[in-house]
Amino acid sequence: MSVVYGKRSWPACRSLVRPLTVMGCERRVFILAATFGAATFNVLNSLPAGLLLFITGYAIGWLGTRHDPHMLQITRAASSDKPRYDPAKRPAAEAEIEIVSNTSTT
Repeated sequence: MSVVYGKRSWPACRSLVRPLTVMGCERRVFILAATFGAATFNVLNSLPAGLLLFITGYAIGWLGTRHDPHMLQITRAASSDKPRYDPAKRPAAEAEIEIVSNTSTT
Protein backbone atom coordinates (compact mmCIF):
# COMPACT_ATOMS: atom_id res chain seq x y z
CA MET A 1 0.00 0.00 0.00
CA SER A 2 1.22 3.45 -0.75
CA VAL A 3 0.94 6.25 1.79
CA VAL A 4 -0.60 9.46 0.49
CA TYR A 5 0.31 12.71 2.23
CA GLY A 6 -1.42 16.02 1.70
CA LYS A 7 -4.98 17.02 0.98
CA ARG A 8 -7.66 14.53 0.07
CA SER A 9 -10.62 15.75 -1.89
CA TRP A 10 -13.91 14.29 -2.97
CA PRO A 11 -16.22 15.66 -5.62
CA ALA A 12 -19.22 17.34 -4.01
CA CYS A 13 -21.80 19.89 -4.93
CA ARG A 14 -21.03 23.32 -3.58
CA SER A 15 -24.69 23.92 -2.71
CA LEU A 16 -24.69 20.97 -0.28
CA VAL A 17 -22.02 22.56 1.91
CA ARG A 18 -23.32 26.12 2.02
CA PRO A 19 -26.05 27.05 4.52
CA LEU A 20 -29.49 27.94 3.20
CA THR A 21 -29.83 31.70 2.84
CA VAL A 22 -32.48 34.21 1.82
CA MET A 23 -30.96 37.27 0.11
CA GLY A 24 -27.58 36.48 1.72
CA CYS A 25 -28.95 36.12 5.25
CA GLU A 26 -29.30 32.76 7.02
CA ARG A 27 -32.93 31.69 6.62
CA ARG A 28 -33.75 31.34 10.33
CA VAL A 29 -32.40 34.81 11.10
CA PHE A 30 -34.31 36.23 8.11
CA ILE A 31 -37.59 34.69 9.34
CA LEU A 32 -36.88 35.93 12.89
CA ALA A 33 -36.25 39.47 11.62
CA ALA A 34 -39.39 39.38 9.46
CA THR A 35 -41.50 38.09 12.36
CA PHE A 36 -40.26 40.78 14.74
CA GLY A 37 -40.79 43.44 12.07
CA ALA A 38 -44.36 42.25 11.45
CA ALA A 39 -45.09 42.02 15.19
CA THR A 40 -43.78 45.55 15.72
CA PHE A 41 -45.94 46.80 12.84
CA ASN A 42 -49.03 45.11 14.32
CA VAL A 43 -48.43 46.26 17.89
CA LEU A 44 -47.40 49.84 17.20
CA ASN A 45 -49.40 50.27 13.97
CA SER A 46 -46.33 51.95 12.50
CA LEU A 47 -44.84 50.82 9.20
CA PRO A 48 -41.53 52.73 9.68
CA ALA A 49 -40.96 51.07 13.08
CA GLY A 50 -41.64 47.61 11.64
CA LEU A 51 -39.37 48.24 8.66
CA LEU A 52 -36.63 49.64 10.89
CA LEU A 53 -36.69 46.56 13.11
CA PHE A 54 -36.74 44.22 10.10
CA ILE A 55 -33.86 46.03 8.37
CA THR A 56 -31.82 46.06 11.59
CA GLY A 57 -32.37 42.34 12.17
CA TYR A 58 -31.68 41.54 8.53
CA ALA A 59 -28.44 43.57 8.55
CA ILE A 60 -27.21 41.83 11.70
CA GLY A 61 -28.08 38.44 10.20
CA TRP A 62 -26.45 39.28 6.87
CA LEU A 63 -23.23 40.43 8.53
CA GLY A 64 -23.24 37.40 10.80
CA THR A 65 -23.76 35.04 7.87
CA ARG A 66 -20.93 36.65 5.94
CA HIS A 67 -18.63 36.39 8.97
CA ASP A 68 -19.53 32.84 10.06
CA PRO A 69 -22.41 30.98 8.37
CA HIS A 70 -22.75 28.45 11.22
CA MET A 71 -22.79 31.01 14.04
CA LEU A 72 -26.46 30.45 14.87
CA GLN A 73 -26.08 26.67 15.25
CA ILE A 74 -22.97 27.07 17.41
CA THR A 75 -24.64 29.63 19.66
CA ARG A 76 -27.75 27.47 20.05
CA ALA A 77 -25.68 24.37 20.86
CA ALA A 78 -23.51 26.28 23.35
CA SER A 79 -26.51 27.66 25.23
CA SER A 80 -27.93 24.19 25.90
CA ASP A 81 -24.70 22.68 27.29
CA LYS A 82 -23.80 22.70 30.96
CA PRO A 83 -20.86 24.84 32.02
CA ARG A 84 -17.71 22.82 32.60
CA TYR A 85 -15.94 22.56 35.94
CA ASP A 86 -13.13 25.08 36.28
CA PRO A 87 -10.58 24.07 38.94
CA ALA A 88 -9.17 27.61 39.03
CA LYS A 89 -12.42 28.92 40.48
CA ARG A 90 -12.77 28.71 44.22
CA PRO A 91 -15.94 28.29 46.21
CA ALA A 92 -17.48 31.46 47.61
CA ALA A 93 -16.51 30.51 51.20
CA GLU A 94 -12.79 30.51 50.35
CA ALA A 95 -13.01 33.76 48.42
CA GLU A 96 -14.37 35.87 51.28
CA ILE A 97 -12.14 38.65 52.54
CA GLU A 98 -12.18 39.66 56.14
CA ILE A 99 -11.62 43.35 56.75
CA VAL A 100 -9.81 44.10 59.98
CA SER A 101 -9.73 47.57 61.42
CA ASN A 102 -6.28 48.95 62.32
CA THR A 103 -7.60 51.53 64.74
CA SER A 104 -6.68 50.73 68.30
CA THR A 105 -8.97 51.64 71.18
CA THR A 106 -6.97 52.79 74.18
